[in-house]
Amino acid sequence: MATNEMASDANVMVLTASVGPGHNSAARAIAEAYRRAGGGEIEYVDVLDFTSRAFRAFYARGYAFGVSYLPKLYGVGYWLADRPQRVGLGAVERGYVWATRTVLRRLRTYLRARRPRVIVNTHFLAPPLVAWMRRHGELDCQEIVVVTDNVIHRSWHCLDVDRWFVPNPQCASVLHRWGMPGSAVTCSGIPVHPKWLDPMDAATVLAQWRLPADRKIVLLSAGADFTCGPVVKIARGIVESRPEACVVVLAGRSKELAAAVAGMGYPDHRVRPVSFTDKLHELAGVAAVMVTKPGGITTAECLAKALPMVLIKPVPGQEAGNARVLTEGGAAVTARNAADTVACVGRLLGDEALRAGMAGRCRAMYLPAAQTIAGAVAELLSAPCETLYGTPDPGRYSQRRP
Repeated sequence: MATNEMASDANVMVLTASVGPGHNSAARAIAEAYRRAGGGEIEYVDVLDFTSRAFRAFYARGYAFGVSYLPKLYGVGYWLADRPQRVGLGAVERGYVWATRTVLRRLRTYLRARRPRVIVNTHFLAPPLVAWMRRHGELDCQEIVVVTDNVIHRSWHCLDVDRWFVPNPQCASVLHRWGMPGSAVTCSGIPVHPKWLDPMDAATVLAQWRLPADRKIVLLSAGADFTCGPVVKIARGIVESRPEACVVVLAGRSKELAAAVAGMGYPDHRVRPVSFTDKLHELAGVAAVMVTKPGGITTAECLAKALPMVLIKPVPGQEAGNARVLTEGGAAVTARNAADTVACVGRLLGDEALRAGMAGRCRAMYLPAAQTIAGAVAELLSAPCETLYGTPDPGRYSQRRP
């Protein structure tokens, strides 16, 4: 059954795919920003709900398995699939567009029945189908694509998109190389839920979470859903080397990890496991350092909170790209292994000036993407289709369109 969390008469639909939590988080962030701006409700659809059980297992679980157990092989596949880097579709890409229509045929039927006026994509699976339906008169809508990592992979390539929202100028330059006009591309940042910007009282948060006010809070999240890494080893190293620290381990839905942390034998004011919560923004608001895998959404949330990051050894591919951008921007440091992670955390906790400088660079890198995209949705709803970017000139593309 399709995931539909909003009103049935919504004019705006956001399409996502539950391949990792980031794409879904971006979709919910845009929907909430649009609602807060007075724009009403957005229909939220997970496109994988319209595919077969076998495809869902292959697509989502295959990704999880690859980044968890075969990261180097995943990196090779990521690099090979990032081709071609030019205008127009290659032969493999034309086949991909055809396969997308086949895999998402139930979504195609649903979209024809729902007929939204604006479609926002936070994953790259559905945009080619939406664009094809528009070209063939099956949909009369505007299409937005939102890139959710600090680097853009060729899998995001799609013809005839009205508006692109990308994290930074580097991604914009890649889109221009692919033939997308500058007027269609906005450097917006990566969308995070508006609650990450809501004011909060640190003393109240510390009391509610029963965290010590006289210690520096270190959030430790190593992607418990996918690549856990030596979380317990890192937590123990920080606790033993930094007596002023309280380590909060974000265990997600991993009962095994939560039990392992609880069984470390340290008092609660030194180390604390936290299971899945939708109030991570509160913990980030009182933390001194975040230790995490470099996912696009997680790191964007840290930028929103001006929270310096220690990035655990990234998986080759988009994680490595995120880590490179954030490290070069001065908002994060990247650790090679568990011992280096502990050392990096120690340096940050022991150097107030260094930590303050990184927090300032986080603020400088943050952009209010969710609010920007929500504003663009309102603009698209209020303007006639022909006055916007619309369908590009076919002559701009060197390859025949499928």
